[in-house]
Amino acid sequence: MKRKIDWRVAAALALLAVAGCGRREKARIELDFSKAAEWRYMIGADIYGASTAADTGQYFSGSFRAYLQGLPGNAEDGPLRCGFTDVNLIASFLSEEERSDLVRRISELRVSVSENGVTLSDTAGIPGVMSGGWDILRAPARVIPAMPNADMTVGSSWEREQRFPLSVTKGEAEGHMYQLYTLDSLFRNDAGVRVAAISWVFSYRVATKEEKDEGPRKRMYPLSGSGRGNAELDVARKKLIKSQATFQVTHSGMTGMEINEVAHFEVLE
Repeated sequence: MKRKIDWRVAAALALLAVAGCGRREKARIELDFSKAAEWRYMIGADIYGASTAADTGQYFSGSFRAYLQGLPGNAEDGPLRCGFTDVNLIASFLSEEERSDLVRRISELRVSVSENGVTLSDTAGIPGVMSGGWDILRAPARVIPAMPNADMTVGSSWEREQRFPLSVTKGEAEGHMYQLYTLDSLFRNDAGVRVAAISWVFSYRVATKEEKDEGPRKRMYPLSGSGRGNAELDVARKKLIKSQATFQVTHSGMTGMEINEVAHFEVLE
């Protein structure tokens, strides 16, 4: 009889353990922008490309580093406004004139972040002679995640879709970016901070207006691409700790080129 009771107790404990595992952890996943003007992040992006032509074997690369500094904002500008400082760009496939112009545009760029995503003050694409259109201005939108500002359980998801106009050589276009986010886990890091681990996948495409093609430089920018990212959020302070995203151009106006980008983003305390 004793064996029977012990077996039943063990079975009951096992069922309770399974039930406990079924209760997924929950946390409020949001950003607190009340002190956003004091935030300072390091942001970087690296590009790797290759010609697919069998007889060239040509490779190229580029590197971008800058600080993203929070700026005092107005209500109509969004919860967080950032500007770039100390911009450093290495891109041997660009002429010095193109590189200098790109550094100037990045230095003047304003980035607004909200629960709906990332918006930019400069939406024009950057045509590059060999880059297949390394749209470096889009890097913040790919690497900074949009938070749901809601209570989320581990394993739950949310999505965002962004559209933005693009001014391209002798024409106009509209960019579309779709992102699907997932709260992967909640844990405490080595400093004892409760952290939310978030991952996402995204797709990017450009819809062009139907018009006559007027030259080889007309569509030298990414027409479509896809990628994935991951980030860590300080749950208590409601502040991003770090983030990384990879992006692959699957189709661009430059035929015979393979383009990959890795962007990263981390807070400086």
